[in-house]
Amino acid sequence: MNRDLVEEALGAVGRGDGEAADRCFARIRAEGDPETEYAVALIGAEYRLLSDDQCAEWVRLAAEGGLADACHDMGDRCLGGYGVPASDGEAFRWYSEAGAKGDIDARAMTGIMMRRGRGCPRDPDKAFSILKEAAPHSTAEAMYQLGQMYERGEGTFKDYREAFRWYYEAAKLKHPRAQTAVGNMYHDGKGTDKDTAKAERWLRSAAGKGDERAQFRLALMHLNGEIKPPNRALALELLRKGAAAGFIPAVREFERIQKERSQKKRGRETA
Repeated sequence: MNRDLVEEALGAVGRGDGEAADRCFARIRAEGDPETEYAVALIGAEYRLLSDDQCAEWVRLAAEGGLADACHDMGDRCLGGYGVPASDGEAFRWYSEAGAKGDIDARAMTGIMMRRGRGCPRDPDKAFSILKEAAPHSTAEAMYQLGQMYERGEGTFKDYREAFRWYYEAAKLKHPRAQTAVGNMYHDGKGTDKDTAKAERWLRSAAGKGDERAQFRLALMHLNGEIKPPNRALALELLRKGAAAGFIPAVREFERIQKERSQKKRGRETA
């Protein structure tokens, strides 16, 4: 990688010397080294010397040159529309390129996208095969998705113990939805022994990260007296947060409690 040339080019950008910058960028393109091209994007973004569009163009050049990290980066950009038009199909293509070059996280992303049919035909069997291979070495999201496939029987037979296993691995990495899933499975004794204390601990962790499903389940545990001592005020606050986030079960339960309280108040006033 020609780091000196990258720094010279971006230094010229920083000084406002467009002609010098253009000469350096032309040399970088002529050399065609993907690592140098990718460095332009990374350093340009870090110091805010290049726009999102400009960074994306340098990432694209590096990806077309075969650099796995740049291919993965292009997948992320296409998925989120960062400096390029959002396109699930292009995201899947670039993740596939990166995965073929040994990027295990990109490989996992192709499995996640295949599971949903996002940017490619839906294929639960292939998605499961990819995630089973990649998830142990990949992200918390990949582990969580594999757990879901085991729990729901997508691409495989239902296996609650395996579902719990992968949810737990993702939960240890602080994945909120996985923590909720672990809490729910401890609560229900599904895939593991029933343990209300552990259920509360995992649900409390996920609720603190803003997961509305965890907030709802934890609120119900307080309202139903499963947690000692129950905290009704906390339950109402958790339901309020879930309702504010648009989580329909929380909306309905919060409205039911509010209606019940209003009716009791009117009853006392008319007594």
